[in-house]
Amino acid sequence: MEGAPQIPVLQGPRDQMREGLQTTLAAESRQGHPLETRLAVDDFSQKVDMVRRMYGSAAAMRLQTERLATEQIQRLPGLPSSFLALQTVLGEDCTLQFEDVLNDPFEAPVETKASLHDELEFKFGL
Repeated sequence: MEGAPQIPVLQGPRDQMREGLQTTLAAESRQGHPLETRLAVDDFSQKVDMVRRMYGSAAAMRLQTERLATEQIQRLPGLPSSFLALQTVLGEDCTLQFEDVLNDPFEAPVETKASLHDELEFKFGL
């Protein structure tokens, strides 16, 4: 199957002390179902339609503009963006879902492969 998602193979342990912060292989290989993305788009369009009917077209345009502006806000390269402002605009900041608690790759336990002495020897070239 050519279009099937594949899990990348880890050739060796990733040393985050030397290579910097990276995402885990599980986070890289996770691909959402196509209906999940469509549901998110449809959910926002329904919300905009509801706002347009209740408060007028100016409020709906403002909501769309706020969403476009908050989608572009990101942190500096190397750090993951939390998109907290976007979650606030979309109304997702008041709900606690499964992904918020148990699916954060940066809270996963990581076992360090090099000891403190190995790191110092590498740093000072001993």
